[in-house]
Order: sequence, then C-alpha cells, then structure tokens
Amino acid sequence: MDIELLNEFIVLKNCLNYRKASDQLFISQSVLSRHIQSLENQLGVELFTRDKHSVILTSIGEIFASDAEKVIAQYKKATEHIQMYKDGSIGKIELTTSYALSSLFIYDFLPEFNKSYPNINVHMNIKEVDASTKKDVAALMTDMAILMDWEESQTDQIACEHFFKNSFYAFFADNHPLSKQSSVTVKELSGLPMIYLSSGENRCSVNYFHRLFEKHHSFYNPCIAASSTEDIFVKILTQNAVSILSETVFRYTPQRIHPVLISDADAYIYTNLIWSLENPNKSIPVFSKEFALFARKYNIK
Repeated sequence: MDIELLNEFIVLKNCLNYRKASDQLFISQSVLSRHIQSLENQLGVELFTRDKHSVILTSIGEIFASDAEKVIAQYKKATEHIQMYKDGSIGKIELTTSYALSSLFIYDFLPEFNKSYPNINVHMNIKEVDASTKKDVAALMTDMAILMDWEESQTDQIACEHFFKNSFYAFFADNHPLSKQSSVTVKELSGLPMIYLSSGENRCSVNYFHRLFEKHHSFYNPCIAASSTEDIFVKILTQNAVSILSETVFRYTPQRIHPVLISDADAYIYTNLIWSLENPNKSIPVFSKEFALFARKYNIK
C-alpha cells in the first residue's frame, strides 16, 4: 500500500473537507477523491460517508485512522534512521586503545559524544597497542585506534588526528645522581643502561630512541629487558638503571622513582587517533570530526 495514500487519508480525516485537504496536499480535489476511492477499493470498506455538504469518517474509518497514523509514524522513523545511517549518525565503532591512553579521553570525550550522538555505539577494545594495531586498522579488523605514533612513516591508507603530544621523561631511582635535576638532555643520558619493554611497543620504541639519540650524537643503550611497566619500575629500583617513558605513566609512578623531563625540543611523540580511509563505516567521519574538536579544545596539540 502506498504510504502517500495513507497520508492523504489522514489529511482528509483531519480536515473533513476535500477542498481544504487538497489545498494542504497541493493536489486537485478530483485527484484526492480518486485516491481515496482507490484506497477504499483496496481495503474493501467505506472510510468516509459523503454528501454535497459534508465528509464524515465511518466507524471502520476511525479504526483504520488510528492504525494508519501509527504506520505513517513508523515509516517516518524508518526513513529518519536511513538518513541517519547515510550521514553516519547511527552505527557502531570499535575503538582500540590501551588502558593508559584511554584514561586521557574516556571520561571527558565519550560522555559528551554519546549525548550528541546517542545512536552511535562506541565499543572500547582495551588492550596493549603496538605496531600490529596499525595493521589491524589497515586491515579493517578494528575501526579506529588511539596509540603512540612510534613509526614516523605514514601511508596513504591510514589517516590520523594528533591527539596528545607526549613529552618524554627519564625515570630514575631516588638515589640516582640525575634524579634531583629538574630536567636532563639526551646527551646526559648517552650510554646509561636503559630498561626497555621486551614486547609490544618495544619494536617501535627502541628504534625511535635509537634515532633520537643519533640526532644528538649520543648512544642509546637498551640493555635491560622488562615485561611490563611495573617490571620497569622494579628494575629502576633494583638495578640502578634508567627508563624513558611518556608523561602518561605519571599516575602509576612509585614514590621512590623520579620522572625528570628530557628538555630537548624533539623529545616527544604524538598520541594519534587513526583510521583507514578505505573503511566504509559512515560513523568514522563523525567520530573523527568530533574528536578533532575535542583535541583542540583540550589544548594538547
């Protein structure tokens, strides 16, 4: 049944006058009369009684009107949902990130995003993020990811939004000679025994620090492997070694360990929101646009 026929029926039901109803519908009275007659023929019932002076809804017409209004409302809702899907304001996004990085935005950004876009379901996949996460994004195994951009090279397939500019800090035990300084340079760290993560982001971070130290004609010496951030802290305290970590680790730092800023201008790395330009998920542009506004407002670029 044509939804327009139902709409014309409801307009006539409300007006109970063919001239007024046809004016609202921008059609002639004869066309409206023919359409109503066609609807009655399809249903096999008389919806209106008519004479030269009035149009009256029949009893079955009243029953049908109630159901027809529900059908029209449901149809409008369905078409609205289709439009929302087309413009990306309804859908689902899987966002992969680590626990430490998620704490930068999850409590500030996501509640506001949910208020603005209640029909976009953001599923958080919290796990260790590393070089393979970018490959997962490229392969469309996850929609978006927030991770530190250890790899300097970008591909045409991956888009990114800079989120957080991470300054680097050298973490010392409280008895280390450099722990009392307000800042250190890469040259001051040259050759010191360094603790590094033995898995995950280590593949990228070790290479990154080698390049950073080489720029400053210094030697990065990653000689003590650690399995986790907690293991790094233990080895800082027990082996008189140093580790370079980002400021996002501050909240987890034990009292006997002192983070000291590395003051060189190039001693930082971005945390990025990334996604594949080949991902057909229409909610991604909506999310990335809102996230970009949040990042700028957060004043962290």
